[in-house]
Amino acid sequence: MKLAHSLRLRLAHHDWLHAAIDLVIVVVGVFLGLQANTWNEDRLRQQQGREYRAMLRQDLDTNLGTLVNRRRYYQWVRAEALAAQAGLARPSSEDGEQFLIDSYQASQMLPWAIKRNTYDQILSTGALDELGSPLLRDEVSNYYVTADVSGANIVSLPPYREILRRVMPYEVQQRVRSRCPEVVGQDSAGSSQVTPAGACTLGLDQETVRKAVTQVHDWPQLSLDLNRLIVDLDQKLLSVNLIAARAIETRHDLEKADGVGG
Repeated sequence: MKLAHSLRLRLAHHDWLHAAIDLVIVVVGVFLGLQANTWNEDRLRQQQGREYRAMLRQDLDTNLGTLVNRRRYYQWVRAEALAAQAGLARPSSEDGEQFLIDSYQASQMLPWAIKRNTYDQILSTGALDELGSPLLRDEVSNYYVTADVSGANIVSLPPYREILRRVMPYEVQQRVRSRCPEVVGQDSAGSSQVTPAGACTLGLDQETVRKAVTQVHDWPQLSLDLNRLIVDLDQKLLSVNLIAARAIETRHDLEKADGVGG
């Protein structure tokens, strides 16, 4: 304000030299103020970018833990399905309660979920540019696109589950659920972790087992539906491995952007 007043006085008295000096000082002051504001905004954007990258790495760590659990789960269900398939290839008279357990456990499913809180926040605030280079931004976006596309396959449910649970007597299903349960817990990040069931027995009388085995074993084309399920589980495992590999690569490049890790 003082410089502006001084400039007006010098102009009024035709003191051109000093007026020019005052004008230069005013212009330089405005320029430096604008530049300082720009520098501060750049610093805040860089800081926000670092925070977003750190949050994304945490989400990816959580997802990797979830994917490891999911891979183990699908491998277990696939092993149960293969055992049930072997049972169907034998005469029903050779199968017992283990066939019933295998057949039921092969129908198990795990709901699909992947953590994307940070990425959704970045999109909603229009802060994608703050993540870093165009290449890094594309990599992060492609990871979540891949997860969404692969997730569509993962949530698919072949008809075997519905057919088996319609055919198998309720009493048998109830025994499997009570005596051979999955263990649902949480990891340190609060994400659900499902531990497959271990070895178990049903404790049913022989006549109940025999009737149930015959009912399941002789259901038309159940072996075809089970075969389709096994193929689907193979695809689910491939999808899980793909998403996990993308997560590892993306996390590594986020670290590189911040100079973290080796």
